Amino acid sequence: MPKLQIFLAEESPSTHDLTEEKITIGRLPDNSLQISDDSVSSHHAELALEHGAYHLHDLGSTNGTFINGEPVTDAILKDGDQLRIGKVDTIYTEDVAKSSSQPPPETKEIPAEVGAASTRPLTFFNTSPFSKQERKRDPLAIAATLIGLLGGLGLAVALYGVFILIQPPTF
Repeated sequence: MPKLQIFLAEESPSTHDLTEEKITIGRLPDNSLQISDDSVSSHHAELALEHGAYHLHDLGSTNGTFINGEPVTDAILKDGDQLRIGKVDTIYTEDVAKSSSQPPPETKEIPAEVGAASTRPLTFFNTSPFSKQERKRDPLAIAATLIGLLGGLGLAVALYGVFILIQPPTF
């Protein structure tokens, strides 16, 4: 009987008998085979029994489906195929004895290196049609701004003085 053995990171492997003609695989509970992992799409893939063999159909998943390390959208499963659904490793077996003795597939971790500093490559040049404009200090503009500020302050003081003079005295 065909089986699918699933290897989740922190759990022991689980084996599922494939008895139905159509098996949906995904993260949501409405799938025949639910895999609770964020890398698995809500409706990730489908196994369909066609002409005595299970055919794997990727349902447009986000993180893809792989058989023996190769990305696939449609494939016929063979005994011992290593499937990767999102980031979850599985093994398809047709023999009961093999499913319990086969070790989980090896996964390669690629370490990410964070750069300490970012520098412009030596071959980098600006292709923008707009030249970078540098700010220049215009002494005339600075003087006009200061004169405007002083004039505004003088107007405020004058209005305050007029307001004080217009108010009737209170006894």
